[in-house]
Amino acid sequence: MTQRSVKAKKQTLPDADFERHAQQTVHFFSRRVPPRLREALASSPSGTHVVDVGCGDGQLAWALMETDSLPPRASFLGVDISPVRIERFQRLTKWPALLANGESLTEMPDAVADICISTMVMEHVSDDEAYASALARITKPGGMLFLTTVLRKRGAWYFRKAPDGRRVLDPTHVREYSSVQEVKTILEDAGFQVLQVGSDRLVFPILVPALRLLNAVWPIPNVQYFFLRQPWAMMESLGLPIPRYREIQLLLRRRQGNPQEGFE
Repeated sequence: MTQRSVKAKKQTLPDADFERHAQQTVHFFSRRVPPRLREALASSPSGTHVVDVGCGDGQLAWALMETDSLPPRASFLGVDISPVRIERFQRLTKWPALLANGESLTEMPDAVADICISTMVMEHVSDDEAYASALARITKPGGMLFLTTVLRKRGAWYFRKAPDGRRVLDPTHVREYSSVQEVKTILEDAGFQVLQVGSDRLVFPILVPALRLLNAVWPIPNVQYFFLRQPWAMMESLGLPIPRYREIQLLLRRRQGNPQEGFE
């Protein structure tokens, strides 16, 4: 266990209201699919079961369907801690969804996912090691995990604050990782083998906050689809790079065995 991991386990976000945050922060749909996830799905057999932990409003599930990125006869399950996001996910994607504890995933059986997805979730949970272990538990041995999280380099700055006063990208972030190795170590200790690692810059989306504010005042039906329409689709990607912040992307394989008996 790294020293940073010990500190992270003791961090809390006492005043975070995830449900209020979910109500206010809709997720906008696009047809973008992360290349590493597309590769993993392309090599998966027919009937693959995909589980998206932290599925949000369904933006990734929708993109996978819209771009025909899922294997034939694949099944998909969205999992989220927020009832409002579960309702949106089911309504907008038509896939089933499960309301579950965001850290331990106790509502889910063992070894259920051929491919497990966790995009921008790990930075929100109070115990990232417990979360990594839960992802390993629900992923079949030999199955794949696609995970993204936040990388905060030295000198990074953003205008938002967490309830405890930290400068963060999102007020519900419990932590923001300072190195890729921190994330790799946590996931390897949980039982994953790292196959690919990459990162992309994070940008401040210029139009998104204004649209969210407008939607809060005058609700727009199915606002998640807004940037799929022209001319807005061409403008959706407009943004300003956020200084010293990046998105970490990892593709991993679930190793055989368990922490008690050792991994192969």
